[in-house]
Amino acid sequence: MSRMSWTVLGLGVALLMSLGVMVPSARAQVNKSGAGGLAPPSNGSFLVPIIKSLELDKKFGLDFDINLYSSPDALYSDFAAGRTNHVFGALYTGANFAIRGLPVKLLFTISTANHAFVSNHKDIQVPPDLVGKTVAATTSSGFYGMASLYLRQSGLDPRKNINIIDANPAAVRTFLAADRADAGLLFEPALSAVLLTGYHLVGDMNQSIRKTLNMKPDASVWYLGCFANADWTAQNPAKVKATYEMWKAAAAFYNDQPEKADQIISDFTKIPLEALQKSRSLGLGVFLVKPAIEEKANLDALFSGFVDAGFLMKQPDASVYYTGLN
Repeated sequence: MSRMSWTVLGLGVALLMSLGVMVPSARAQVNKSGAGGLAPPSNGSFLVPIIKSLELDKKFGLDFDINLYSSPDALYSDFAAGRTNHVFGALYTGANFAIRGLPVKLLFTISTANHAFVSNHKDIQVPPDLVGKTVAATTSSGFYGMASLYLRQSGLDPRKNINIIDANPAAVRTFLAADRADAGLLFEPALSAVLLTGYHLVGDMNQSIRKTLNMKPDASVWYLGCFANADWTAQNPAKVKATYEMWKAAAAFYNDQPEKADQIISDFTKIPLEALQKSRSLGLGVFLVKPAIEEKANLDALFSGFVDAGFLMKQPDASVYYTGLN
């Protein structure tokens, strides 16, 4: 969500609180399961067709459906309004909701960060090569918050020695194709698609972020996960557990049966198989479903980075983590 969207949302939350109706109600759901997520091409949707194809919901006693949104703003606004009770999206967004007063619990992780700067200029290989260059990026995205840490570590400042063009993800690709930008910030699956056309990665963003935030060299740099309304989790512990097990089984199938999984995902998302295979080969967006509380140290480190980057007002406290999956 953009900073403007968060400002509007914050005002809306304050108003709801003043009226005593802030807590989302199950009666406001727009589907059976109350789940929401991002539509293709977001890789947040990749496990959905696996769940449906393998009927994993039935295996775990659920009748799972999900509203897939093309707009992150609409997804998160519906969650704030109580039209969904659990969301598969950016975990830092769940933390932001909690900080702003919504009763939110972070449930489990889904996949790691899958964004990077790309360029087709041979003289741009690492971040310092971007000095004086023009870079297209979606500056309202949470990805940009993490990317700004990456740039800062190399002494790059968009206000001083790098020219950032704010553009939506599709426009970033347009700027690159038209050679109106020397580099661009992209995420999956657009990232893999562009890399197949001759572009290359500009350094190793995740490893740099680990170093910047004093994380272990092999620590997971999380991005996507599941967060939920706290009242829903308190009233439905068995459903929360089953939802976790369902997504964990889907991630295991993705990792253990790559050819079958990629075909299912390609059929659902219309993303070419070669792009999905490229993503796997580069380790972009690793799917691993774990209780968020087990990854608290890594998530807290990342949230501190979002605070430094201005994408979180403050660090969320420990109460944001759901403890019923251990």
